[in-house]
Amino acid sequence: MKKSTKAKNAPKRKNGILLLCIIIILIGIAVTAALLILRRNDREPQPDPITLTYANWNMTGGNELEVQMIRSFMDEYPHITVHVDHSITLPWMVGIATAAGENRLPDVFAIDDLATNVTNGWLLDLTSLAWADLDFFDLPRAIQEAVLLDGYVYALPAAQDIHGYFINRDLFRALGLDVPTFGISAEDFIDSARRATDLSHPSMGLNHSLSFVDWYPGAVNPALSFFGFDGRGFALNSSEMLEAVHEASALHRDGYTFASIPPDRVRDYFPIGYDLGAFRIGQVAMFYGGAWLMDIMLNEVAFDWDFIGVPGGRSVVTLDIHGVSVNTEHPEEAYLLARWMGHGQEGNLRRLQYAREMGITLDNFPITQNQEVLDSLWETIPAPGFRYVYDAMERALVDGARVLPGYMQARLSAPTGVDIPGTLQSNTVVGTLLNYSILGYVDFADYAAIAEEVARQQLDAARR
Repeated sequence: MKKSTKAKNAPKRKNGILLLCIIIILIGIAVTAALLILRRNDREPQPDPITLTYANWNMTGGNELEVQMIRSFMDEYPHITVHVDHSITLPWMVGIATAAGENRLPDVFAIDDLATNVTNGWLLDLTSLAWADLDFFDLPRAIQEAVLLDGYVYALPAAQDIHGYFINRDLFRALGLDVPTFGISAEDFIDSARRATDLSHPSMGLNHSLSFVDWYPGAVNPALSFFGFDGRGFALNSSEMLEAVHEASALHRDGYTFASIPPDRVRDYFPIGYDLGAFRIGQVAMFYGGAWLMDIMLNEVAFDWDFIGVPGGRSVVTLDIHGVSVNTEHPEEAYLLARWMGHGQEGNLRRLQYAREMGITLDNFPITQNQEVLDSLWETIPAPGFRYVYDAMERALVDGARVLPGYMQARLSAPTGVDIPGTLQSNTVVGTLLNYSILGYVDFADYAAIAEEVARQQLDAARR
């Protein structure tokens, strides 16, 4: 007997109708949810549009990476418009002072002298905002403490220029020498510089030894920081500083630095004629420099190289910092901008991404210890030594430039009353006295107590 076709197809029709009903119900739910969201958004107030101004010396002359960072900030925060203030130019402090006098300080701006800006009342106290910022606590403690002034946060770290020694590993191997690595002692470092000098090769151990006064005291005494800073002043009459000048002077006097070759003899050994050129083509074993060298290291040198910071497992760090104007009408948004352009995770990740896409070599490095940022950084910077430097950032020798009150006077420009025999240098300033001591014109030990007293007076006066 033939079965009914109608009976056979009935379940299929019922299933189809059921599926259609379910689809209609789901669409209804989705539409209702969308309408509820739209109505809620209509009821909730949207942020009012605001405008911030920003000024930094790295924006002068155009800087496509920084411009792109500003654009991406505005994309991230559509209610905020950022105008770059190009009216403030170098010398930076003069430009900032002029803007302050005309009551047109930018909402966020780069700082080259924290203490002066605070003393003049130009900076907003950011302490409460910083303590609520998780990105601020991704900064190494040494960096956090560097920007504190009397326990308050008036500036935010933006980036760091890491200084130390770039090593030509191939040259050491060619000379049959052990290759220096991060953590080398000051004694072994000096020995390596001597052994790597061979004018019959020709090769030179160091480009110069003037930087010893900055790092040597901290390399042999962990209690000391940059330029022998002991937490209160510069220990210029300490055994560590006297030893630094002695060792630096001996290397220069005995011909183990490029700077020690008489100018009229340089081309006898190094036809290229200058230290960076000789290093670039593989004739200088250890070159003291900073992040400004990275473009050359990544794109121009053909030898196997590394970066080892400075002896003692440390590195020298110079900070770039941002401040927020005390007159800003939008302190929280200004902080967001400073964080994006400086220490924040999101901004750093975006900057590294853009740098790779645009083929730009960074001349300043992220200040944060955030692991995601560091992983992105290592994609850009292949030298393993930088990883060791970041691991040891708590021991960094933080250069007081821009953050330590009285630094410029105490480190460089305060007169000592000392005349340099055989030169036109009279009433020599601190920095010049040290340089001429290394060059062998005077024995620094004879004047170290005077230099230390002068430097400490400058620091003490700036704290008052």
